[in-house]
Amino acid sequence: MRAELDRVLRSPEFRGSERRARLLKYLVEKAIAGEPVKEYAIGVDVFEKPADYDPRIDPAVRVEMGRVRAKLADYYAGEGGAIGQRIEFPKRSYSPVLIQAAETSAPKQRTSWLSAYVVAATVLAGVLCVVGAIGWRLATHPRKPPENPQARELCAKARFFWNKRTPEALRTSLELYQEAIRKWPRYAPAYAGAALAYVVMASNSELPADQTGSQAIDAARAAIALDPNLAEAHAALGWAAFTIHDDWRTGDAELERALSLDPSFATAHQWRAMGLLYVGRTDEAAPEMARALRLDPVSIKFLVGDGMISYYRRRYDETIEKAHKVLAMEPGFREAHLMLGEALEAKHEWADAEREFHSVVLASSGDMEGVARLAHVYALTGRAGQTKEIVAKLLNPAPDEYVDPYQLVFIYTALGEKEKALEWLEKSVRQHSAMIMNVDPYLDPLRGEPRFQKLLAEAHLD
Repeated sequence: MRAELDRVLRSPEFRGSERRARLLKYLVEKAIAGEPVKEYAIGVDVFEKPADYDPRIDPAVRVEMGRVRAKLADYYAGEGGAIGQRIEFPKRSYSPVLIQAAETSAPKQRTSWLSAYVVAATVLAGVLCVVGAIGWRLATHPRKPPENPQARELCAKARFFWNKRTPEALRTSLELYQEAIRKWPRYAPAYAGAALAYVVMASNSELPADQTGSQAIDAARAAIALDPNLAEAHAALGWAAFTIHDDWRTGDAELERALSLDPSFATAHQWRAMGLLYVGRTDEAAPEMARALRLDPVSIKFLVGDGMISYYRRRYDETIEKAHKVLAMEPGFREAHLMLGEALEAKHEWADAEREFHSVVLASSGDMEGVARLAHVYALTGRAGQTKEIVAKLLNPAPDEYVDPYQLVFIYTALGEKEKALEWLEKSVRQHSAMIMNVDPYLDPLRGEPRFQKLLAEAHLD
């Protein structure tokens, strides 16, 4: 395996990144020595993280591991394919194995979703490096760029998937926008679309908000450099300001800018409504969501948003009615099952709530939302053992899994362990994933705690 490692490290895929090469070498040497490795040890030994490094919160190792997997796939798809052997990492493992050609089956057609995300992000980062030069070129030598019908078609398909809002559809949408950027690097709507995909993935807790949010902001700024009057790009910046930076004033200003450019952009109305809700301006949130629904009365995502406003206003019967309306239109829509489960849980209809959260689990891919909700209902119904089994899993995620710290906040709250809940809430606020804390019924038992009020102020939600 060491000889194969030397070949891989000499390849262009690894030669240009000391960080990536160091990680691969460390893992191979540990495998040769027969020593198991843990994510914490990798963070400390390879990336020089401090002793109090917490891999549950800092995803650096998992992100870099995704890049290593992606670059290995690139290497063996090219010059490394002729060697007859390959270094591979089994799923959810940091211990590599050496596979001989006779042991390999047909080439894999798809990488894991996290690897695909990393490849897409890398491509976008590379393209963004030229955006400044493009903007200068356009300013000094204005001319209409050549059309690329394929890029337009890719963006149309990407928007179709983006509108579905499921984790799988969002990843497909991002991949299509990235392909459009490769085909037409000066097509502003492709960058704006990528920004929208990234920012929704961040707000849905599918990936760490800081990590994905920076990609959203870069893509939106790239779009604005090419077309300053693109409403979608301003909307992405607004939602990123809300959900990632807790900057409610900037978020509202960017969304209002988007709506001034395109008053018919219903998603900007939806996002502005949710922003108003999160800061406690509930009486303004409902009319803003109504504007989105007037523009698109059958939009699943707007109907769910409208239902969530009812839920956060503690109107649980109204929420249940709205959730059933969505599920009659789209029976498998995850967010509708989640909303219904939360409202049923609030009414102490435990069995029905548990059923809905199982539906969320079945509809999820790559995140732990449904599992965390089950832990919450288990805790409220006295099943502490089952709750703690799930907590143990959330505290030790697999390499390709992301756990939102906010999920541990509401589980510990349901268990009555307020100190642990507040500890994780602090982490969630620092990671910008606690935007609903001001209105979330799950956190009502914490509202009298001084530390909770301090964290509200830190998140600019007081």
